[in-house]
Amino acid sequence: MSSPRIRADRMAARLSDAGLTPRVLDHSGHLCVETEVPESVVSRADSWQELLSVLEMADWFGLVVTSAGGRIAWAAVSKNAPATASGVRGHSHQL
Repeated sequence: MSSPRIRADRMAARLSDAGLTPRVLDHSGHLCVETEVPESVVSRADSWQELLSVLEMADWFGLVVTSAGGRIAWAAVSKNAPATASGVRGHSHQL
């Protein structure tokens, strides 16, 4: 199983390849990959699908609508327990 850092770096690389600008934030119990989601990603099915595909690699993820009307997608990878194909993963969204 890949380490949490490797998983987060892979997600960040895929987001970069999709033209986004991800940041990896190191928290005490998890790593968080964040990126702003421009309207061009939301309005194109292939771009949106790629974003969702990357987010599904995480242990949990969400989409936050900012006060300025923008969007930030985030994906968290736990440092404590490796994700497994049969493991339960929580997915959420915040508005």
